[in-house]
Amino acid sequence: MLKKLLVAACSLLALISSVAAEEVTVGGFAFAGDFKSAAGRFPLTYAVFEKLNRDKGQSHNLSREVIERMRQTTNASIQFNLGDKGVNLKDSDRALMSVLLLTGETVATENFGSYYKTFVNLRGDALIFDYKNQIVVRSYPLSVVLFDATPAMPTKEYLSAFVENLLKRTDGRGLISQYERRMQAANIDQKAAKTVQVRNIRIDAPALDAMPAPLKADITSAESIVADGFASIISAKLGISLLPRTVGHAVGNVMTMRLENGDDYKLKVGEGDYVFDIALKKFAKIKTAENNVATSFVYGAYVDLAFLEPSLGTSFLSTSIKNGETALVPTGQISNDDFPGYQDAYRGLFLKLTEVLAGGGDGKWIKTASSSSNIEDQISAARKILEECK
Repeated sequence: MLKKLLVAACSLLALISSVAAEEVTVGGFAFAGDFKSAAGRFPLTYAVFEKLNRDKGQSHNLSREVIERMRQTTNASIQFNLGDKGVNLKDSDRALMSVLLLTGETVATENFGSYYKTFVNLRGDALIFDYKNQIVVRSYPLSVVLFDATPAMPTKEYLSAFVENLLKRTDGRGLISQYERRMQAANIDQKAAKTVQVRNIRIDAPALDAMPAPLKADITSAESIVADGFASIISAKLGISLLPRTVGHAVGNVMTMRLENGDDYKLKVGEGDYVFDIALKKFAKIKTAENNVATSFVYGAYVDLAFLEPSLGTSFLSTSIKNGETALVPTGQISNDDFPGYQDAYRGLFLKLTEVLAGGGDGKWIKTASSSSNIEDQISAARKILEECK
């Protein structure tokens, strides 16, 4: 009798769990913005997109890659529909779909005498939207970066293969892998009504001057790299959704995109209830040690950062923060290729700050890195708000 009761209880729990899980259809891969200009805005990713459709057809394009990788992904609150059936438009006031939305592609190549250094950054959103009401429900920013060195100027074919690897690689530096991880932890509870957004990003002249020449000439891309990098880190570490920024792929509170199967969508994007404003002020490079083998440098980044409620003008966090990261340069190696070190410095700052906001991290670091005497109180206030936005 007891055994039957236990079996019945387990069955009931399984039924409750099944009922509680809301269905989300995985739509695959999508380009943000007007598809007619996708080849110009995302030239290397678009080349990969065309190559896979030409060589393998619909059986294994980028969307199929996303869907197949999602077969191993589970989420207690979500039942993933992997294209086995259409979007369910009945029995609910909303019908949810998720896509890996590509929002940015930046490639910068510079010559350093005997070699060429290439910086590649792909940015995107693990997007969940309401198919019925055409609104964004959750958006988890993604950003992957890799550097590559070649003895000659890389060809478009070489760079396309590099981007394909960056899209499909299975570690944490792959864009599809990041999408999987965000979907595994995604929260679609409608009670979490408050939204967060990176509102403003500014790169001051001293910081911009230290960036690769192609980024100096394209400040919009440089700003997106920094802002989306921060958004990706804070979303991943705190488990919160961040609305897409209005710069770039969302104009007039409407975001357009096209799925790989040709379906076009226009989604309404609201403004964040709480926002981050970021200013990357400057970089620094300091030699700390030298011997016959290598030279040690500290690369520093200086950032102004604020977290506030714009409707009431309430500020929870407003401070200047600095961070340094150590790098060893082998003796004889050209040392004027400094952007990787500067990037480590500002990304390290974002990581350490986010860990503190999550309730862990190095409490001593934030007290010495911040210019504010009451930084612990500010962190506590910001943490409380961010916890309510999960």
